[in-house]
Amino acid sequence: MQGDPAAGNGGGGRRPARIELLAAALGLALFVYFVRRAGVGAVADGIVRLGWAFLAVVALGGIRFGLRAAAWIRCLEPGHRLRLGDAFPAVVAGDALGNLTPLSLIVGEPAKAILLRHREPPGRTLPALAVENLFYALSALLVIAGGMAALLVVLGIPGRLWLAASVATLAVGTLVAGAHWVVWRKVRIGSAALAWLHRRGVMPALAARGAARVRAMEDHVHARYPRDRRRLLAVATLELAFHACAVLEIFLVLSLIAPQRPTLLDAFVFEATNRFITAAFRFVPLRIGVDEAGTGLFADLLAFGTAAGVTLALVRKGRMLVWTAVGTAVAAGRGLSPRRAIAAGASRCAVVIMARSPEAGDAPKTRLAGAVPRESDRRRLCAAFLRDLVATCRTVEGAALRLAYTPDGGTAGLPALGVVDEELLPQRGADLGARERAAFADLFAAGFDKVALIGSDLPTLPAGHLRRALAAAAPGTVVLGPSDDGGYYLMALAAAPVPDLFTDVRWSTPSAFADTEAAARRAGLRVALVPRWRDVDDAEGLAKLRTELAGAAGPARAPATARALAEIFGREDGPA
Repeated sequence: MQGDPAAGNGGGGRRPARIELLAAALGLALFVYFVRRAGVGAVADGIVRLGWAFLAVVALGGIRFGLRAAAWIRCLEPGHRLRLGDAFPAVVAGDALGNLTPLSLIVGEPAKAILLRHREPPGRTLPALAVENLFYALSALLVIAGGMAALLVVLGIPGRLWLAASVATLAVGTLVAGAHWVVWRKVRIGSAALAWLHRRGVMPALAARGAARVRAMEDHVHARYPRDRRRLLAVATLELAFHACAVLEIFLVLSLIAPQRPTLLDAFVFEATNRFITAAFRFVPLRIGVDEAGTGLFADLLAFGTAAGVTLALVRKGRMLVWTAVGTAVAAGRGLSPRRAIAAGASRCAVVIMARSPEAGDAPKTRLAGAVPRESDRRRLCAAFLRDLVATCRTVEGAALRLAYTPDGGTAGLPALGVVDEELLPQRGADLGARERAAFADLFAAGFDKVALIGSDLPTLPAGHLRRALAAAAPGTVVLGPSDDGGYYLMALAAAPVPDLFTDVRWSTPSAFADTEAAARRAGLRVALVPRWRDVDDAEGLAKLRTELAGAAGPARAPATARALAEIFGREDGPA
């Protein structure tokens, strides 16, 4: 990428489908059994008694979504553009898609980041989301442990059981505090353990790959963890407020449907039960059956009766269905389906094209002005280059496409080239090296294992070069594709902290490739090469491209570029 400074595949499969069908069938059987056990008439009577208060239940559900959205925003680094009005619908939509599939987090969490791609890149939102989920998981663990102790208080069980519950609650609290301390102090427990296994020859290849991946994940979480104590307290308070709203919801429902008046402690026990069911049975779509069974059994234990427990579970299910319908509508309105979210979450390799809008911003390809004097023709040629390159990248199996666009032109004209919103990534950085480094960092933070970065002026680039680059990328190795002009058209890295390959590189000179090799040696990296290719960034490169496309198979390799050249220079360059 010497000269141009602008420079998915889903996974379904039979096994997940079978798991989903089996989980749904067992859940439905549990649902029917417990509704019959509680009595259809008694359950229906409880729902009637709740009446219009169901709207308050739905509203409390919305408040809970808002609290988690606010916690997510506070886990982002300062300077972000995300607002509650952006995050709230994304959280609702992600939760809806997660509820509709047994892959829950694999679908729901990437979906939230994808839906906010127009505001912030997933490289920022996904790590912040991971931190928010850590806070939520630890707070839920505290609620579950506290619920165990509260259950013994409600049941009036004295003696050793009470002592054991107190010790268990204290142990969980210590575990939660320890987890926060580990992240706060940036202790890399996971990668250190895998490195220890590698040094002792225990599954060395697997341990080495795992150590690099886990270290990258730890670095991302450590970097996004709130260091400001006020932010830390704010996130913790929002997560606890989420659980408080759930307790209030249960208290409200039980007050209207149960034969005896509940206490807040009773509601807290029910919420602890619900948190446990949610965590343990996320693979069951909508937790159908297991929620009714668990809540019914606990209601019996607490003398509220099976009917009250099953009714409570059904009311929560109704609230969940309302918000699932809202979230599904939001996702569908933005063209996101569970299948596409699964593909985004499962894809581990990415090809990112560094480009600028062919329609807006500064005039493109000024070095081609001698051969193509009209700016409108150069913009048309840039659009054709991108269209052909996007089509090539889509043929790389198992690799997601990303197009990193410059701030000056934005995304104008890019959707017309067949690029969807979730495939767009804003460039950031003061120069080309900073922007390349940021693109790698953002995509690794988004969960990709390997990333190949290429320029935008490669309309006839063979897809095989991209496949070879991704196959060769590994920890400790940088893959480069040298270009004819002394720069490089491709760089590929495996997930790890991005090495400094961009300092002291003489961009836009014939020394760019040699300087990058030198930077790799300084960083202790091995350099692997893929075949040489040519950028089209000056009149000489354009002349070679025209000669290449004049051959019999030329237009088939880059049809959009061949048509654009024919329109600009005449019919002899290719078909109309």
